Amino acid sequence: METLGVLQLVFAGLVVMVAFAVRGTTGFGGQAIAVPLLTLMLPLPTVISAITALVVLSSLAHWLRDWRRIVWREIARLLPFTLIGVLTGLYAFRLADPRTLTKAFGAFVILYAGFALATAARALPVPERLRAPLGMGLSAVAGAVGTVFGGAAGPLYVIYLNTLRLDKDSFRVTITTILLFQALMRVAGYAQLGFYDRPALLLALAALPMMLIGARIGDHLIGRLSQHAFNVGVGLVLVVSGVALLLK
Repeated sequence: METLGVLQLVFAGLVVMVAFAVRGTTGFGGQAIAVPLLTLMLPLPTVISAITALVVLSSLAHWLRDWRRIVWREIARLLPFTLIGVLTGLYAFRLADPRTLTKAFGAFVILYAGFALATAARALPVPERLRAPLGMGLSAVAGAVGTVFGGAAGPLYVIYLNTLRLDKDSFRVTITTILLFQALMRVAGYAQLGFYDRPALLLALAALPMMLIGARIGDHLIGRLSQHAFNVGVGLVLVVSGVALLLK
């Protein structure tokens, strides 16, 4: 792992804590915050593999507590297309040059930030007849995007799940569950690609306490953070981090 100074370590710890506090509150969004900011200091494959492992641990806690509220029919509908997307993303990751991938990630982050800001006030309207094909398509894209860039998969699932009008608890645990399954697929794929080397494992181990603190804060903040404020805040942070990645 690259040697980090004290201020960088403090910054990294705060990033992980805030990211998993957001994830604990909304059920998604943590990777979209953590991966771009940590990639400013560490290689993208190291960051993605470590944060994905932490997502699995964080998701398991929510899943075990609220599993009775999971909408399993939607998990079954989305999971096959998520797998297709993950396999596509792993194939792209194997072929891509790391420096090119980082630049592409910066551009993607800026585009995603624009989407988050544009839809901060209200969700995109979706005709009911398009609901099923939309869910299939978005699941495949979410699997690929989450695998290659380590974040922004959650909001793609949200576009579809918002059309179902689920109650808040069912929505939160259902999206956490689909992201858990996606993360497990990605962990298996990253392991096959050799990403879980010593730096990645050290990063995951060092970040674990901050993840637990963040998740605890997220549980405390449930219902106190408006979706509009969340989207605007995430969008602004991602604009800055995306520009920084392009200049890296």
